Amino acid sequence: MPGMPDYPAHLASFALIAGAPSQYYEIHWQALPNLASEVLVPLLGRLMPLETATRLFLTTAIGLWVLGAALIRRALFGRVGPGVLLSALFAYNANFIWGFFNYSFAAGLAFVVFAAWIATDGRRRPWHLAGFALAFLVVYFCHLFALAVLLLAIGGYELKPLIAERFAAAAMLRRVLAPALLCLPAAFAFVVLKPHGADISHVGFSLIETFVDRINAAIQIGFDRPVLALTLALIGLFGWAVVTKRAAIHPRMTYVLALFAVATLFAPEWAFGGWGVHMRLPAVLGLLAFASLEWKVAPRVQTAGAIVILAAITLGALALARDWRTYDRQYAEFRAHADAIKPGGRLMVALDGDSLGWAPDQPYWHLAEFAIIDRGAFTPLMFATAGQHVVHIRPPFDLTAAQTAQQGSPPDVDELSELAAGETEDDEDYMEVLSYLNRFQCHFDQVVAIEGAGPHAAVPPTLRLRAAGSFYRLYDVVPDKSCQTR
Repeated sequence: MPGMPDYPAHLASFALIAGAPSQYYEIHWQALPNLASEVLVPLLGRLMPLETATRLFLTTAIGLWVLGAALIRRALFGRVGPGVLLSALFAYNANFIWGFFNYSFAAGLAFVVFAAWIATDGRRRPWHLAGFALAFLVVYFCHLFALAVLLLAIGGYELKPLIAERFAAAAMLRRVLAPALLCLPAAFAFVVLKPHGADISHVGFSLIETFVDRINAAIQIGFDRPVLALTLALIGLFGWAVVTKRAAIHPRMTYVLALFAVATLFAPEWAFGGWGVHMRLPAVLGLLAFASLEWKVAPRVQTAGAIVILAAITLGALALARDWRTYDRQYAEFRAHADAIKPGGRLMVALDGDSLGWAPDQPYWHLAEFAIIDRGAFTPLMFATAGQHVVHIRPPFDLTAAQTAQQGSPPDVDELSELAAGETEDDEDYMEVLSYLNRFQCHFDQVVAIEGAGPHAAVPPTLRLRAAGSFYRLYDVVPDKSCQTR
């Protein structure tokens, strides 16, 4: 089980879609631009276990990033060459490590479509155009932001000849109007078919605060384990190779890279109801940058470089496997003791920040979602945001669940006393992030407290210890007198 923060929630979604019974959740299929794994994994699940199907989907996502880079370079230069291995280094990135399933898959698919666009330049026939219109629509339904990546790449690729042709009418027709017309099916789906979501108007920029995160997002080999030295080395290698003319950027890709560089620096942190937008483009920029280079060094130097890069890729894969084995053991331990969880109960996660210290807690945010699969439970952080997921929460349980991405993290154990007392109405942060957990003791049956090696925080009297694992404690929730009046 990969140690991705979003993995348990995705797996629970797939189980519900595949027909797992639940008194809390139901499936409403809608024309959402976020459906790649929701469609493909349950279909694969008819042939194999859902967890195997999920791993196959994630493997395919990584494969599309590697294949897409190779196809782009093949379309640009007529051959692949060992230099494209540099692009493959960006396949392990923050989006994949967080478990952004649909975007990771759809971005890889977008690279393949972009390579096809380059390969058919100047010789597109009507059947080509129909195929691209369909491809744009498929990428859109896989993930909206991946379509934006694809269209930005195509726009940059067409910009240089458009300028060279002085924006002549024929050039505008071929390089602007034609791609725009191909987007009409996807645009129709977005404007007419896409359901209204929760808080999709919120756009948040934190350019200074997230600058380091953007660099760290490019390459990661485990959660909260960016390979910053490698990223900086690759930036230096790219600049040195271009300045010294050891490599040349394909002329049609200069505007593509410029557009993505600007977008990478200025992408918002929040957009369309989702978080992490600022982490989406750094790896894309890195992949496209090295796929766009034509190396002008001796073949033996390229071969030696390829060996070094393959070694780095191998070491990265081994390091990621080692990182994930730790979480796999913990996830398996939690699921092995699922009989301590009340069947059909309402379960929430809390983080013991005092004992966790500096250890990352995000891989445990959705730990309770395993209980949806194993015990038919309800959890407040299940992926069921209106207008973004096909899983919906049956009333009245939706009132005690996160409604937006801003509410997508669990409370700290230290905050449970205030939540139990209902002392959050005057606290703006509480009301924005944790309001649905007010007087949680009246709505939940159990709490999973994630712990580290440090001293444990005190828990409120409404919690009674039921079981303890190596990294968590399971508490029964005891309703108090305040619940009798609700």
